[in-house]
Amino acid sequence: MFINLQELILSFDFKDGLDDFVQLQYVTFPYLKVLKFLDECPKAEMLMKFLELNGKNLKELYVGNNNNSLNLSISRFCPNLEKLSTVFMDSEIETLKIILNNCKHLKGINVWCGDEYLNEKKLLQIIAKYSPKNFRELEMYYIYDVQLEVLPEELEEFFTNWKNRQPQQSLSIIIIKNYDDCISLEVNRDNMKIIEKYLEIGLVKKFKTKIMHCYDDDYNFNK
Repeated sequence: MFINLQELILSFDFKDGLDDFVQLQYVTFPYLKVLKFLDECPKAEMLMKFLELNGKNLKELYVGNNNNSLNLSISRFCPNLEKLSTVFMDSEIETLKIILNNCKHLKGINVWCGDEYLNEKKLLQIIAKYSPKNFRELEMYYIYDVQLEVLPEELEEFFTNWKNRQPQQSLSIIIIKNYDDCISLEVNRDNMKIIEKYLEIGLVKKFKTKIMHCYDDDYNFNK
């Protein structure tokens, strides 16, 4: 069954077809590099079994459901990940630390922010302190109309810590919003001055914001 498969992209709408994963969870794909779920994900237990068999060689993993046990299994079974998109609750910040410590080849991560999800300030602190040496891209996805704000001194502290990392990497920051009026770190004018300063000296490689409404064709950020 497609023994040489390197990329597996699955789309399950509203849990229809998820039963198809019952058998797939036991199949080994020795060359699988990319696993992506565009919509609903299988039950955590099934996906964890699949990762136990196939996670070692994965370079990219995209899941859109929150499950702390699943995230812990990613840290255990997927040590060679370079790109990860997953969901953490704000109370699961320690799990994010574990992933950053165990997935030492990680270059980029997409996480949800706001409300019950990760807090911007804590996220930046964790990324600066715990992300692996080749880490270079942070995507923050605001799914709700949240009113968060990172203060300029907190953002400056983040970039100072990032600048002192060895080896030094230029960082790309991408902010994805579900609502036009979400207040994220770039809304503060002083924050943008700080970002522009570090863009000029090359510490920030790219800074981008985009709006993705639920009715957009490309609404799912895993696509």
